[in-house]
This record gives sequence, C-alpha cells and structure tokens, in this order.
Amino acid sequence: MKPHILSRHRGQAGYTLIELIIASAIGLLVLSALASIFVTTMLGANSATGRVEASAQIRNFQLMAYDDFALSRPPSASGCGTNSNPCTTAAMVLTGNRMPNQADGVAAPFSVTYVWNEGRQTVTRLIGAAAQTAASNVTDYSWYVDISEDHPVVVVRMTVTVGFYNTSYSESQSLLFYPRVTWP
Repeated sequence: MKPHILSRHRGQAGYTLIELIIASAIGLLVLSALASIFVTTMLGANSATGRVEASAQIRNFQLMAYDDFALSRPPSASGCGTNSNPCTTAAMVLTGNRMPNQADGVAAPFSVTYVWNEGRQTVTRLIGAAAQTAASNVTDYSWYVDISEDHPVVVVRMTVTVGFYNTSYSESQSLLFYPRVTWP
C-alpha cells in the first residue's frame, strides 16, 4: 500500500462497539427516566383534574339549590324522606312563593323539582317545562328531611365520580339546606 493511504487509514477516528453499547445504555436510561416523569405527571394531572371537576359539580348543585331551598318549604315525599329512610329515586319537590322584581309585585307560587337519573348520572332541576342539569357524573344520590331539630333541615347526599384515562376520583358530600319558609 502507498504510505499516504496507510497514514490516512490509521488516523481515522471512530467508535468501538463497546463505546456504542455504553452510549446506547445511557441513552436508554435517560429516556426511561423521562418517560417515568411524563407518566407520573400525567397521572397527577388527571387526578387533580378529577378532584377539581368533582368539586365543581357538587358546588354547582349547592349554589343552584341554595336559593330554591331558601324560598321554599321543606319537601315532602310519600314513603321516604326521613332520617331512617332517605329518598333515592323520588323527586324532591320544593314549593314556595317568589316575589317578582317589581315595585308593586305580588308574591307568586313557584315549584322546583330535583330529579336524579341514575342511568345518565345527572341531577336535573325542573321549573315548569324548563330543565337544567344541576350536577353530572353523580353516581350516588339521596335526600331526606331531618326534623330532629327545631327547624327542619334538608340533607342531600351525593357522590360525584370523575374518571380520566383509567384513573377516577370520587367525592362524596352531605349538604345541609335550611328552608326558610316554614308555614304550611
């Protein structure tokens, strides 16, 4: 061989097989760590999102129902609605009087109904023919009137379950409502 070809051939730099295997192993470790961080972050974000969504559904129901309870009499249901026998399938009907926003207005009767649809997992608020979803993802729901105190208290228990990508979060609350209209 010619001397200038030999010197160029000996001077070529390259990676040995051992160096390539070590570099690949280090790269694999780094990618594994990054994938683990990504999966952990996604699971944490899904859990946090589930908690926020479940709390928002319960809070939405609470805020929507507050005025209805404040302006109504305690609900009555046949066959359920007591401390020992909460209602799960019976509609909760609230009746009372509401003042119009006029100087010479006269109080008019009104009625609001709350119904839990177990199949759709929703609690719906009905005023006449108008329906509005008060809460969704409701997996358990019951209500009763606690008459053990001086004034009746309506206790609504609900569980909201929200799931994302094989993880789910459930939040259960017992909400106490104090109807202010107590006359029959």
